[in-house]
Amino acid sequence: MSDYLYLSQQSEEHFKAHNKNDLDFIELNSLSSCLICFPIEEQSSRQFQDFWNWFLNKHLAKTYTAYTTYYFDQAYFEDNFKEKNNSINQLLYSTIFEQQPPDFEYLNHQIHIWIAVHQSTKTPLETKEESYQTASVFNLFLSKSEHFTQTVTPEPMAQDSLQQNILIIFQAIQTALERKNNILLPLFRNDVQDLIEWLDNFERTATANQYDNEYKFQIVGDYFQGSSATWFSQKTNANAQQRIIKWTPANAGEKNISFTIWFEIKFRTFILILKWHMKLERRT
Repeated sequence: MSDYLYLSQQSEEHFKAHNKNDLDFIELNSLSSCLICFPIEEQSSRQFQDFWNWFLNKHLAKTYTAYTTYYFDQAYFEDNFKEKNNSINQLLYSTIFEQQPPDFEYLNHQIHIWIAVHQSTKTPLETKEESYQTASVFNLFLSKSEHFTQTVTPEPMAQDSLQQNILIIFQAIQTALERKNNILLPLFRNDVQDLIEWLDNFERTATANQYDNEYKFQIVGDYFQGSSATWFSQKTNANAQQRIIKWTPANAGEKNISFTIWFEIKFRTFILILKWHMKLERRT
């Protein structure tokens, strides 16, 4: 049985106990993903907010608890790989997902990479001090909860898997360090500009900053305004039909999932082209 299915069964039994107000069962079977047992009492660290925005959109995470924020900070600032790995596993066990995610080992790898990339681009002002408040609050909460236990023990990762994980992380760090932010990317304001001209400008700027297609897709939504921002959010939503998941198609079969294709279909319509011509005529 997968970690996710096992935890889902635990969750179902745990929340049934809450509905029945079965305090004895709850005390014996605490659940780290339960917001009733582990409410979020204080604002989380800035690093966690960045992480959760990514995790929510990329991996269909739904809710987190005080337990999640605590173990994220433990993982983020931990230098020992084994301890970091264990903290990430605990974080995953405390998360509720919209639907069944990929296996937890894959998610563990992805979080390792996210942390490595995020740390490689942080400013000198970002220090461990930002996580102390979250940790102290959670420790205080635990001191008041005598029935806290962790019900799932993660399986140790194989040595070759650990080595592969480390290699992936170093590659991700190298890629992040090669990126530059010398030239500002242009904003897209729907019917104010020609989308082809904007996209060409975006591509040239991204190339100058050494952004690859994956990174362009990650950030392009931040440069939309108005209805284009709404459209992009909807088309990249996990429940969207023909969901966009990459920048540009590598082959004909990927056209229906690629940003550049759908972007032109959506915004280079006859009406918008007519509007652009009318605006150009007014200027001349």
